[in-house]
Amino acid sequence: MGIQGILRKVANRKPEPVAQEVGPPLSEPFASVLCSMYQGEPQLGADGGFHPLDTATRISPLQGMWIYNLIRDAKPENTLEIGLAYGFSTVYFLAAIHANGIGHHLALDPFQDTWKGIGLMREKVLQLPLGLFSFRAEDSIQGLTRLAREKRRFGVIFIDGSHRFDDVLIDFSLASLICDVKGYIILDDLWMPSIQRVASFIRSNRSDFNEIATPINNIDVFRKVGEDKREWTHFVAF
Repeated sequence: MGIQGILRKVANRKPEPVAQEVGPPLSEPFASVLCSMYQGEPQLGADGGFHPLDTATRISPLQGMWIYNLIRDAKPENTLEIGLAYGFSTVYFLAAIHANGIGHHLALDPFQDTWKGIGLMREKVLQLPLGLFSFRAEDSIQGLTRLAREKRRFGVIFIDGSHRFDDVLIDFSLASLICDVKGYIILDDLWMPSIQRVASFIRSNRSDFNEIATPINNIDVFRKVGEDKREWTHFVAF
């Protein structure tokens, strides 16, 4: 089945309750592609075949729409996500960038083979213009360090890679170096104790970031308000 056939298939689907959550203001084909993914339909992989999705690996429509609206309001020139997987969050990022008419989204993920390359195929399925999306098959430490050396800067960074405490703390620390002042870093899966502890560290020790209240229980969002000017001996128990 070609790309046009895939889009016809998702467009002709019977309405489902999830469509209410990922409908307007999302335009097509973003809304239909997301509905197909949330409804558990097999998705196109990098091998040209269609593969089922692990239903536990996704962000909720409410969370996705919050990210979409953040991008629409902030209008960042560059956005970044750590962990691509099936590309649920990627579609929301790209929908907002497309609607803004400005921006570029970069994803880091060394494990796309695990996800059958489905995340990588979101750009093709959406038939996006060139220049909106790029991908690096690097782990977060390598990728974030390389981006820092390249002096890249990002207005919104979504951390959803490894969920071990030390890995997430390193991801945040490196991401803070490439986050624009007034930019945002989002921690996903706040239900996990490891992510909660990282958030606690940031609140107690990173005065260069302010915590932003959201209606989404599963994320914690921090906005960069200045440069890190801590003394080398600084530490506050958390």
